[in-house]
Amino acid sequence: EHLEELVNDVLIYAKPAAPVKEKSNLQSILEHALAMAEKSILDKHIHVQLESADMPLVSVDAAMIGQAFLNLYRNAVDAMETGGTLSISANVSASNGSVSITVKDNGCGIDEQDLGHLFNPFFTKKSFGTGLGLSQVKKIIDLHQGSIEIASKKGTGTSVIVTLPIESTP
Repeated sequence: EHLEELVNDVLIYAKPAAPVKEKSNLQSILEHALAMAEKSILDKHIHVQLESADMPLVSVDAAMIGQAFLNLYRNAVDAMETGGTLSISANVSASNGSVSITVKDNGCGIDEQDLGHLFNPFFTKKSFGTGLGLSQVKKIIDLHQGSIEIASKKGTGTSVIVTLPIESTP
Protein backbone atom coordinates (compact mmCIF):
# COMPACT_ATOMS: atom_id res chain seq x y z
CA GLU A 1 0.00 0.00 0.00
CA HIS A 2 2.82 2.42 0.86
CA LEU A 3 4.52 1.70 -2.44
CA GLU A 4 1.40 2.60 -4.36
CA GLU A 5 1.12 5.85 -2.41
CA LEU A 6 4.77 6.55 -3.11
CA VAL A 7 4.32 6.05 -6.82
CA ASN A 8 1.22 8.24 -6.87
CA ASP A 9 3.02 10.96 -4.93
CA VAL A 10 6.00 10.90 -7.24
CA LEU A 11 3.78 11.02 -10.32
CA ILE A 12 1.86 13.99 -9.01
CA TYR A 13 5.08 15.73 -8.08
CA ALA A 14 6.69 15.08 -11.43
CA LYS A 15 3.86 16.35 -13.53
CA PRO A 16 0.97 18.14 -11.92
CA ALA A 17 -1.77 18.52 -14.45
CA ALA A 18 -3.06 21.98 -15.19
CA PRO A 19 -5.97 22.57 -12.84
CA VAL A 20 -9.43 22.46 -14.36
CA LYS A 21 -11.06 25.30 -12.47
CA GLU A 22 -14.78 25.55 -11.88
CA LYS A 23 -16.85 27.51 -9.42
CA SER A 24 -16.82 25.17 -6.46
CA ASN A 25 -18.31 24.99 -3.02
CA LEU A 26 -15.34 25.26 -0.70
CA GLN A 27 -17.32 24.00 2.27
CA SER A 28 -18.10 20.73 0.54
CA ILE A 29 -14.48 20.35 -0.65
CA LEU A 30 -13.26 20.73 2.95
CA GLU A 31 -15.91 18.31 4.22
CA HIS A 32 -15.21 15.75 1.52
CA ALA A 33 -11.49 15.80 2.33
CA LEU A 34 -12.38 15.31 6.01
CA ALA A 35 -14.49 12.31 5.11
CA MET A 36 -11.50 10.85 3.25
CA ALA A 37 -9.34 11.28 6.37
CA GLU A 38 -12.05 9.90 8.63
CA LYS A 39 -10.45 6.57 9.42
CA SER A 40 -7.28 8.11 10.85
CA ILE A 41 -9.37 10.73 12.66
CA LEU A 42 -11.54 8.06 14.29
CA ASP A 43 -8.60 5.78 15.09
CA LYS A 44 -7.02 8.52 17.17
CA HIS A 45 -10.27 9.91 18.57
CA ILE A 46 -9.46 13.32 17.15
CA HIS A 47 -12.04 16.05 17.80
CA VAL A 48 -12.84 17.99 14.67
CA GLN A 49 -14.10 21.56 14.67
CA LEU A 50 -15.11 22.94 11.32
CA GLU A 51 -16.05 26.59 11.50
CA SER A 52 -16.87 28.04 8.18
CA ALA A 53 -18.70 31.27 7.87
CA ASP A 54 -20.63 31.60 4.64
CA MET A 55 -17.93 30.54 2.29
CA PRO A 56 -17.95 32.00 -1.19
CA LEU A 57 -17.84 29.83 -4.27
CA VAL A 58 -14.24 29.69 -5.41
CA SER A 59 -12.91 29.04 -8.85
CA VAL A 60 -10.70 25.98 -8.24
CA ASP A 61 -9.97 22.47 -9.37
CA ALA A 62 -11.99 20.76 -6.64
CA ALA A 63 -10.15 17.43 -6.87
CA MET A 64 -6.74 19.08 -6.56
CA ILE A 65 -7.71 21.38 -3.71
CA GLY A 66 -9.40 18.45 -1.98
CA GLN A 67 -6.17 16.46 -2.30
CA ALA A 68 -4.21 19.36 -0.83
CA PHE A 69 -6.49 19.61 2.22
CA LEU A 70 -6.54 15.85 2.66
CA ASN A 71 -2.73 15.96 2.92
CA LEU A 72 -2.92 18.80 5.43
CA TYR A 73 -5.48 16.94 7.55
CA ARG A 74 -3.37 13.77 7.50
CA ASN A 75 -0.28 15.69 8.55
CA ALA A 76 -2.24 17.27 11.39
CA VAL A 77 -3.58 13.93 12.57
CA ASP A 78 -0.10 12.38 12.37
CA ALA A 79 1.26 15.15 14.57
CA MET A 80 -1.31 14.65 17.33
CA GLU A 81 -1.70 12.25 20.17
CA THR A 82 -4.97 10.40 20.71
CA GLY A 83 -7.75 12.82 21.59
CA GLY A 84 -6.22 15.84 19.90
CA THR A 85 -8.23 18.61 18.25
CA LEU A 86 -8.20 19.45 14.56
CA SER A 87 -9.81 22.77 13.81
CA ILE A 88 -10.56 24.09 10.38
CA SER A 89 -11.78 27.62 9.92
CA ALA A 90 -12.32 29.88 6.96
CA ASN A 91 -12.03 33.59 6.75
CA VAL A 92 -13.18 35.63 3.79
CA SER A 93 -11.40 38.86 2.93
CA ALA A 94 -13.68 40.79 0.63
CA SER A 95 -11.16 43.60 0.25
CA ASN A 96 -8.60 41.49 -1.59
CA GLY A 97 -11.05 38.93 -2.94
CA SER A 98 -9.62 35.92 -1.19
CA VAL A 99 -10.54 33.25 1.33
CA SER A 100 -8.13 31.88 3.93
CA ILE A 101 -8.57 28.44 5.41
CA THR A 102 -6.68 27.61 8.58
CA VAL A 103 -6.00 24.00 9.49
CA LYS A 104 -4.81 23.86 13.07
CA ASP A 105 -3.71 20.99 15.25
CA ASN A 106 -2.57 20.80 18.85
CA GLY A 107 0.09 18.24 18.07
CA CYS A 108 3.82 18.03 18.57
CA GLY A 109 4.64 21.13 16.54
CA ILE A 110 7.60 21.57 14.24
CA ASP A 111 11.19 22.35 15.17
CA GLU A 112 12.12 25.87 14.22
CA GLN A 113 15.09 24.68 12.16
CA ASP A 114 12.76 22.42 10.17
CA LEU A 115 10.20 25.10 9.29
CA GLY A 116 12.29 26.35 6.39
CA HIS A 117 12.54 22.90 4.84
CA LEU A 118 8.91 21.91 4.93
CA PHE A 119 8.25 22.50 1.26
CA ASN A 120 11.35 20.69 0.05
CA PRO A 121 10.40 17.51 -1.71
CA PHE A 122 11.50 14.44 0.27
CA PHE A 123 11.94 16.32 3.54
CA THR A 124 10.18 14.26 6.17
CA LYS A 125 10.41 13.54 9.84
CA LYS A 126 8.04 10.58 9.61
CA SER A 127 9.25 7.04 9.81
CA PHE A 128 7.33 6.24 6.64
CA GLY A 129 5.98 8.20 3.73
CA THR A 130 7.81 10.22 1.16
CA GLY A 131 7.76 13.69 2.59
CA LEU A 132 6.17 14.79 -0.65
CA GLY A 133 3.04 15.87 1.15
CA LEU A 134 3.74 19.56 1.67
CA SER A 135 5.70 20.23 -1.50
CA GLN A 136 2.76 18.68 -3.35
CA VAL A 137 0.30 20.85 -1.43
CA LYS A 138 2.35 23.94 -2.21
CA LYS A 139 2.46 23.05 -5.89
CA ILE A 140 -1.33 22.73 -5.99
CA ILE A 141 -1.82 26.02 -4.15
CA ASP A 142 0.68 27.75 -6.47
CA LEU A 143 -1.23 26.49 -9.50
CA HIS A 144 -4.26 28.26 -8.04
CA GLN A 145 -2.38 31.56 -7.49
CA GLY A 146 -2.78 31.03 -3.76
CA SER A 147 -0.39 31.05 -0.85
CA ILE A 148 0.38 28.77 2.05
CA GLU A 149 1.91 29.75 5.38
CA ILE A 150 2.87 27.58 8.30
CA ALA A 151 3.11 28.73 11.88
CA SER A 152 4.21 26.22 14.45
CA LYS A 153 5.40 26.00 17.99
CA LYS A 154 7.22 22.95 19.24
CA GLY A 155 4.98 21.15 21.71
CA THR A 156 1.86 23.26 21.16
CA GLY A 157 0.84 22.60 17.57
CA THR A 158 0.81 23.86 14.04
CA SER A 159 -1.42 26.11 11.95
CA VAL A 160 -1.38 25.97 8.18
CA ILE A 161 -3.06 28.89 6.45
CA VAL A 162 -4.03 28.44 2.83
CA THR A 163 -5.22 31.56 1.01
CA LEU A 164 -6.99 31.22 -2.31
CA PRO A 165 -8.27 33.89 -4.66
CA ILE A 166 -12.05 33.70 -5.00
CA GLU A 167 -11.94 34.52 -8.69
CA SER A 168 -9.09 32.93 -10.52
CA THR A 169 -7.24 34.33 -13.45
CA PRO A 170 -7.03 31.86 -16.33
